[in-house]
Amino acid sequence: MSKEETQGRIDDYLLGRASREERRELEAEITRNADLSQELAATERAIAAIELAEDRALKARLQRLEASLQGAGTAETGARVAPLVPRRRVLRLLAFAASFLLVLTLAWFTLLRPDANQDPAQLAMAEFKAYPNIAYVIERGGTEEPPEAAAYLAYEAGDYATAAQRFAQLPGSAVQQFYLGQSLLGSEDFVGAARALGPLTVDPDFNLAAEAAYYLALAQLGSGDPAAAIVTLEYIVGTPEHPYLAEAQKLLEQLQ
Repeated sequence: MSKEETQGRIDDYLLGRASREERRELEAEITRNADLSQELAATERAIAAIELAEDRALKARLQRLEASLQGAGTAETGARVAPLVPRRRVLRLLAFAASFLLVLTLAWFTLLRPDANQDPAQLAMAEFKAYPNIAYVIERGGTEEPPEAAAYLAYEAGDYATAAQRFAQLPGSAVQQFYLGQSLLGSEDFVGAARALGPLTVDPDFNLAAEAAYYLALAQLGSGDPAAAIVTLEYIVGTPEHPYLAEAQKLLEQLQ
């Protein structure tokens, strides 16, 4: 089974899309396969990190909205306005207003922005520049080409579809998963790229985790989820000395 297929099974398991039989099969395999157990744990951490970032972003939007509503409801004379609506109802209204504002934001992104001539996938690819091959030294001129060399040769040649197929056939490692994500992104398989890159962003032992986060944002944008891309980009912009800080800030300004 390829790395991408395994990750798909893990995603289905964690997101509740797997059948009861599929869940039992995966749980049985986890008890026997330490690598599979680690991949499941890494994906759980990635999902938790994304959900936490989204919760924080929503909380910040609600706080700003609540502050603006309080300011709008106070007269210029400084008179205090007594609350007339129960707090629970206010929170429901704020949640509805936040959702409505998000819809308006997406509408602005797709329809009203003067520079929104590109759809999300086009914008993602416009900002995509494949990370250089720093993982594998290719020795040319040999009579037989190792599988790793074939994958990286296709990658360096810009043949990302072929590179993705060959990386998916290699034994799993964080580095190969990173370049698999790059290849999937280069071939515009944004969903597959997000699956490959997501767990790497929260792997404390992977030295390209920061870089993976930027490419994850491009994959999220390309797959039609600008809200998730914004959350990831905001995380990057808030990280001092991030290697893609300038690129993330530029893309974030285009999305907001």
